[in-house]
Amino acid sequence: MYADDDIVIIHDGIRPIVDIDVLSSVIATCKKYGNGVTSLPYNEQIFRKKDDICTTEYIVRDTLRRVQTPQAYKLGKLFWAYTEAFEKGIGIHGSSYTNTMMVDLGETLYFAAGSEKNIKLTTITDIEIFQSLLEVQKPKWLR
Repeated sequence: MYADDDIVIIHDGIRPIVDIDVLSSVIATCKKYGNGVTSLPYNEQIFRKKDDICTTEYIVRDTLRRVQTPQAYKLGKLFWAYTEAFEKGIGIHGSSYTNTMMVDLGETLYFAAGSEKNIKLTTITDIEIFQSLLEVQKPKWLR
C-alpha cells in the first residue's frame, strides 16, 4: 500500500555517483518542505548571447543554482502534477522534466545539498572524469 506522504526519489541513471549524503539531504528537505531538489551554487560566468558571435549581457551567478538529480517529491504531489500537466499540456515537452514541470505548474522547489562528484555522463570527457574518480583512492584521513 502507499500514501500521499510517501517520498519518491527520481534519479538519472546517467549520474552513477550519487552518495548517501546527497540522498539524505534530498529526503530530509522533502520531509520538511514537500520536495527536495539536489543543487549546487553556480561557479562560472553565464552570458546571454546577442547572436551566434557575441554578447552584451551576463547573468549574475549569485542568482543561479545548478540542479541535478536525485530529486524527491511526495507521491500525492507527483500524481497531482503529472495529471495536471498532461491535462493542460504543460511542462512535459522538449527538455522538460519533473522539476521544470513543477515550476511550470507554479510550485516552489526547495534546494537540497548536491555534489560535484554527481556528474552527468553525456560526453567522452565526462566518461574520462568518471573513470578517474573511480580510480582515485582517498587517503584515510580525507574520507
